[in-house]
Amino acid sequence: MATKEQFDTVFKQVNERLEKMVSYSIEELTREEELGTQFSFKEIEEDFIKIIDLFKRVKEVNLQEVPYSLLNSVNAQINQAITYFDQVKTFDPTVNNAANARTRLINNIQNTYDNYYTHSVPILSIGLLNSNDLSVERAKMNQLITELEKQQKETELVSEAKLKELNDILESAKSAATQVGVSKHSKVFQAESEFHETKSEIWLVYTTWILIGIVVSAIGLAFLGMLFKDNAEIVQFTITKVVVLTALFYALSITNRNYKAHKHNAIMNKHRQNALSTFETFSSAASADDQTKNAVLIETTHSIFSNQQTGYLKNDGDSDSNSKIIEIIKSATTKGE
Repeated sequence: MATKEQFDTVFKQVNERLEKMVSYSIEELTREEELGTQFSFKEIEEDFIKIIDLFKRVKEVNLQEVPYSLLNSVNAQINQAITYFDQVKTFDPTVNNAANARTRLINNIQNTYDNYYTHSVPILSIGLLNSNDLSVERAKMNQLITELEKQQKETELVSEAKLKELNDILESAKSAATQVGVSKHSKVFQAESEFHETKSEIWLVYTTWILIGIVVSAIGLAFLGMLFKDNAEIVQFTITKVVVLTALFYALSITNRNYKAHKHNAIMNKHRQNALSTFETFSSAASADDQTKNAVLIETTHSIFSNQQTGYLKNDGDSDSNSKIIEIIKSATTKGE
């Protein structure tokens, strides 16, 4: 058991430290104007308020009736809080590792409130039991509980609003990703269409020049044939003319076939590009109707994989393999419903 001198010493220290604790102002602790947003302690302003308010309530209790052990324990806690607060007031952002020192100091202050509260509760309870007006304290407690419940409801409403906002952002991101994917594949067909269109123009030039060559050769050979009178010369000239014209017509058939093939591929890939470019529009319009959406998907797939008629090839038309692909897509969409 402590002597009267020991109790008086601790009692005096507690009162002096409580006076110093309640003398702190929030502005001198946060130091926002002095240190700026990077090094100020504005982020733990709530912790400063809670700690000062806690010890203000301890100060209101008649400490003469508090046992020595409790008084000595809370004395150590107040001293620790004053030490941290003084470190905040003297914090210098220009020293080495200032950012790390600030972080440690913030963590210390945030982590010690529970400990301060635990050591202060017995003293606050003594003050409450010795109070002549318990109803006032009960009313304060009820008001505090009401405020806490109100804050909890407001927090839940804010959380629901934020969750809805995040879901909307997620849906927008999914939609954007889908559009980017469709657009990317559309560009593949666009590049193919432009490639074949360029090739078809080159082969069209070759075809034109060979046609001109055939016409010029036919006219030249016709006039050249008038120079030959002898039967042997006429036969030899005729064979030569047939060989030349045959080679030219063969070359014409090759260039014409290549021109038609490239032109056919250019038109086909352009058609596929258009199908993919408009797919998202029709799919979004039919988002509420799965049957219509599946129909749009099937038609788009049909446009991509089927061999459409362009008029440039003799055997234009849908192949059996393309029909099988469409049937596979239909079966997949039917099972997914």
